[in-house]
Amino acid sequence: MNGMILTASGRTLLAKALTGKTLHFTRAFVGDGQLASRSPANLTALISPKRELPIQSMNTTGSLGTCEVVLEMTNKGLTTGFFVREYGLFAQDPDTGQELLYSYCNKGDEAGYLEGDNGVDIIAYTLSIVTVIDQAQNVTATITNSNQYVTISRLEQRVMDIFAPYQTAKGFWTYANGDTERIRPATLEQTKDLILDGVNVKALNGRIERLEDAVNQTLLALEILSVFPGYSHYIAEDFKVVNQLDLFTGEITSIVAGDDSIDVKPIDGMLPGAWYTITDGINSELVQTESINLENGIQRVILKDTIKNTYLLGNTQIYRTNCRINEQTALGPNARLRVVWEPDTVWTGTGAQTSYTVEADTGLNNSKAYTLTGDIALDSSGKITLSA
Repeated sequence: MNGMILTASGRTLLAKALTGKTLHFTRAFVGDGQLASRSPANLTALISPKRELPIQSMNTTGSLGTCEVVLEMTNKGLTTGFFVREYGLFAQDPDTGQELLYSYCNKGDEAGYLEGDNGVDIIAYTLSIVTVIDQAQNVTATITNSNQYVTISRLEQRVMDIFAPYQTAKGFWTYANGDTERIRPATLEQTKDLILDGVNVKALNGRIERLEDAVNQTLLALEILSVFPGYSHYIAEDFKVVNQLDLFTGEITSIVAGDDSIDVKPIDGMLPGAWYTITDGINSELVQTESINLENGIQRVILKDTIKNTYLLGNTQIYRTNCRINEQTALGPNARLRVVWEPDTVWTGTGAQTSYTVEADTGLNNSKAYTLTGDIALDSSGKITLSA
């Protein structure tokens, strides 16, 4: 429990301990006293003590300048329950032998209730008090082993005292050195090592990941060959290392629908036989390069097929990758889909996330079947972007 405050007596005892004298904790009490206007630092005893708590263990925390005192709380033999509101830790004056209130805490309205043992349950649990000892070197406590309950930590420590150091006996059993009669199951770490036969799990995971990557790359290559037969220039983008993507982009200065050539600047970095995306923000298509030509200042790319769409010069770009990078994250393409605008379809405005090129089958007889909502507006080319 944190929140323990040194009393005036506690500060006196701590001052003596800092000169090299022993700071010895004797016992602790809990009670239900209301602090009201009293100052915890001026208390010499609990306001309303109800229960003495024996000290089970004590550990100093080194450079933190604190000490953890572990107590046992039980309702055994408690006739009447009470709200456990105040806590007090007592220590012995090294000069007079007098027992003094060293530190105190009052939980006020946050107190928990400890019921008497005339109920159904017998309650027993450990309570940890953390108090200040500064740089005191000689800190001891009166340890009481009269409790009838074994804590998990104490049981674990006792088991380790009995069997450590240990050796492997047979299979998953271990025994203490020099005593083969007392055996116990191996620890979880030992069991794992026995199963893996000493294999480094982290290194094994790394090898498995590399094997998976190799298989994935092979499957991707086979898929590309099935979609684009004869295609030998490709980059497999698995997005694991974003800065290794081919982010080539260039401006198209000349492009005509039905032609098999385009003029691009810059042209450096473009690969013959590779696939590129052409788009002006409205129309887009994939093209494969046949050859790269530089002649009389013209940077011309010959394509294997003719251009299908009409593009707006000034806005038309060519990209090597079909993804975009945002804050070191690779995102897939935001492809435009071609859909049919059917009656009773409600479309929202340009603030929506997904845009579509709409093929509207409308007329005077069904014009009232369509509803437009949101920020509908014409763009510079006189078109409206609609989103489902």
